[in-house]
Amino acid sequence: VEFDRILEGFDGPFEEIDPVAEHPAGQIFRLTDTEGFFLSHAVNDAFIAVNRLLKDGEIVHWLREPVNANGKTYPAGTMYIPAGADTAFRLEQLAAELGLDFEATRTEPTTNAFKLDEVRVGLWDRYGGSEPSGWTRFILENFEFPFEVVYPQLLDRGSLASRFDVLIFVDGGIPSSDQEDRLSVVVRDVPDQYGSQVGKVTLTRTVPRLREFLEAGGTIITIGSSTVLASHLGLPVSDALLERGPDGREQTLPQNRFFIPGSILQVEVNDRHPLAFGVGSEVNVVFTNSPTFRLDPEAVSSPIEPVAWFGENPLRSGWAWGENYLADTVAVIDATVGEGKLFLFGPEIAFRAQPHGTFKFIFNGIYYGQANEVALGRTEN
Repeated sequence: VEFDRILEGFDGPFEEIDPVAEHPAGQIFRLTDTEGFFLSHAVNDAFIAVNRLLKDGEIVHWLREPVNANGKTYPAGTMYIPAGADTAFRLEQLAAELGLDFEATRTEPTTNAFKLDEVRVGLWDRYGGSEPSGWTRFILENFEFPFEVVYPQLLDRGSLASRFDVLIFVDGGIPSSDQEDRLSVVVRDVPDQYGSQVGKVTLTRTVPRLREFLEAGGTIITIGSSTVLASHLGLPVSDALLERGPDGREQTLPQNRFFIPGSILQVEVNDRHPLAFGVGSEVNVVFTNSPTFRLDPEAVSSPIEPVAWFGENPLRSGWAWGENYLADTVAVIDATVGEGKLFLFGPEIAFRAQPHGTFKFIFNGIYYGQANEVALGRTEN
């Protein structure tokens, strides 16, 4: 939600809404000889529509560049749905239920686009339950993404590309070292139906399997502390909140110099990047002592791209001690590993299923890494 702070009183023709405002039904704007329909990428519920349409065999694209049609400009990321025999009927149902607007066009847009495919999603969890994983599960369920909860034993078996297209590791999913996780569970003390959940992600067993998955074309989404996977894979990305101590060793900035335990910060966004379609040029993020990054000099020649970063004075709400250390550091990164994609999200973009403004980073990541770029509106396509 974008907001303005109002310091002076005002009045107007306002009406109290009680108890809850229902969203109005959307509209489907038809034309004769309709070739397809446009749908805004800026609305989270558009992904419910995408998931249902793909499940029903419809085709969905994201436009790679802005397109002029119907006397207006549709921005990069706009969704385009070619008209099939039952497409208009399905869109009418989605418009009524979800409040989405669909706009027809008589000609297929002439541009490059990403063609979406149904994807197989795995969400990391652990025996006893991970709170961040549970909240992310809640989000995926609400927006109708098909997914499977995945435990370390399955990850360690390898051959992940035969079962998944996308893996999601929330905060706490990837350890910084094998000594960090002291959770100890004896298999014999666990009921049989939960035995497959026992175990933990390790650098020695699990990370090599994740590298194989990426190199084979898989997508991995990491959030919060799980972004340390980039370091384990040897990518030229550094923790921006480290400094060298008197002994020459790197150490985390002490809390008397940097402390942001749970605040709302603003990041600047390259909203022309597919990972940020629909997000906007600026967005507020939840920052809970989160990681943030600097690209090493070698990154210039690597397939690594910053997608969102902090400017000066990013605090929007809450406490921020030493926020100057965040200036020009990178919050979101798109990295290519082999044939696959690794996405790093430092801020808590799914925090307790509350920050709807950053859900699209997850949704985009699920589809973008597996989408194929095609040319629309050309005779050879």
